[in-house]
Amino acid sequence: MKFALLIFAAGLALVEPHGYVHTPLSRTSIFRRPNEFPGAQQPFWWDDTGVWCGNVQQNQQYSTCGRCGDAPGNTHANQGGRYDKGIITGTYNAGQAITVTVEFTANHRGGFMFELCPQVSENNNCFQRLNINSADRGVRDNNWACSGGDHQNGLTRAVVQLPAGVRCTRCTLRWTYRTSYPPAPDACWQPNNTQTFRNCVDIRIN
Repeated sequence: MKFALLIFAAGLALVEPHGYVHTPLSRTSIFRRPNEFPGAQQPFWWDDTGVWCGNVQQNQQYSTCGRCGDAPGNTHANQGGRYDKGIITGTYNAGQAITVTVEFTANHRGGFMFELCPQVSENNNCFQRLNINSADRGVRDNNWACSGGDHQNGLTRAVVQLPAGVRCTRCTLRWTYRTSYPPAPDACWQPNNTQTFRNCVDIRIN
């Protein structure tokens, strides 16, 4: 019995937090809706809930995380990379408050933010942090949404404010989920190096 409990505990310790941007659909999740986006062609990032900086724990500057969640040194998820299908998954208006939905499949607390690269040509320096007007599981400092408690999986929504006066035929919305794993006393924020997920989403702003 003790041996079985040890195996169970070890299994819990290895559970990894996973998630992806559900709406508008992230660049690395296009394969999930073939009827909606029939032009998408392989290769696909099949493990799209594990776009997590190569499982390298990140500091607050995300120093070794790829622009769109790749492992350090890789650019597959970036605009122009092998998983970029050039498909717009959301169309909005300048200054609109948009509802973004994230799906957590193994939630380990922490929180997330959204940034916008308001130009057609994506690069590492173009992202601007967006305000979050509200979120299902709480907001801090106007731009940080809490992911909820351990095992609080499923869909969670955040209302994100797009800037006024910004229009683009294609620009990049980026989600960064900073878990609280390894565990931190604050369920919404981990100040130390931690598991981090990133998704980029191709949108249009009229």
